[in-house]
Amino acid sequence: MSANRIAAPSAYPYSTRPANASGPRHADPEDLVLYAMQLLSGDEAAEQARHVEGCAECQRGLALILRDLAVYAFTVDLQSPPPLARQRLRTQVARENRHAFSAPPAFAAFGRNGSILSPDEEAEPRRNPMLTFLGWLGWIVAAALAVAAAMFYKETGDQRAHLSVQSGELARLDADAARAQQLMDALAGPNATHVTLSPKPPVNPQPTGRILYDDAEGSLVFLAEDLDPLETNKAYELWLIPADGRTAIPVAAFHPNMQGDASVVLPALPKGVSVKSFGVTIEDAGGAQTPALPFVIAGS
Repeated sequence: MSANRIAAPSAYPYSTRPANASGPRHADPEDLVLYAMQLLSGDEAAEQARHVEGCAECQRGLALILRDLAVYAFTVDLQSPPPLARQRLRTQVARENRHAFSAPPAFAAFGRNGSILSPDEEAEPRRNPMLTFLGWLGWIVAAALAVAAAMFYKETGDQRAHLSVQSGELARLDADAARAQQLMDALAGPNATHVTLSPKPPVNPQPTGRILYDDAEGSLVFLAEDLDPLETNKAYELWLIPADGRTAIPVAAFHPNMQGDASVVLPALPKGVSVKSFGVTIEDAGGAQTPALPFVIAGS
């Protein structure tokens, strides 16, 4: 072997151990590097070619060495030598015994079968990674915008629903405030008529009722105490007897609680109806349009 050695990287996948139990050793890594660089003599190169032709492991190692040499070649800054040095090199090359180097058949076949140094002509051309990245970046941006738009519309919908709930709550509070003001006017209005309803004797304890009525506004508040409990299919009903002799006007049907207390607050009544008297009867649970006499309690 030649005395000039170039160290081969330890990462090449071969060693100097025997290829099999009785076969020759693999090519020396340094000799394989010199063989790839065409620095071996004719006999040494021929010997290496014969070994590489029949050794798949050395073929892989040679392919890796040639790949590295190609990479190193691209890392060197090329400079034009001086004319005198170029002429001296040509003269020296002419004096040397040159021999042609060709890749062994086995290595050539190795390259045709997928070598990284001789890519398959039918292989799909390698895509530009930057173009691929830009393509994916467009899809990512589009997806991000879609998600942001969905979140925006969802948040807008939530805010609208929240505003709708708040508007409904404000409307309810306004209605409650108006009803409370109407109740205060009915209780403290200068035109309110105070009527006390009591049973005809003898009844013990006697149920009683109190009414505040403003005929101009048509507002009424009724409070009752000590009413007797009724069957489930029965109810008490309050009646307004007009002063002009018209038929009795049903005010509201109601049920007392366990203590006999009951109330009717601001029922729907026409305005401007002068009252002669009030009375409470026992009717069917749904109420009636004409009173079923006699009155349980009455007053004027």
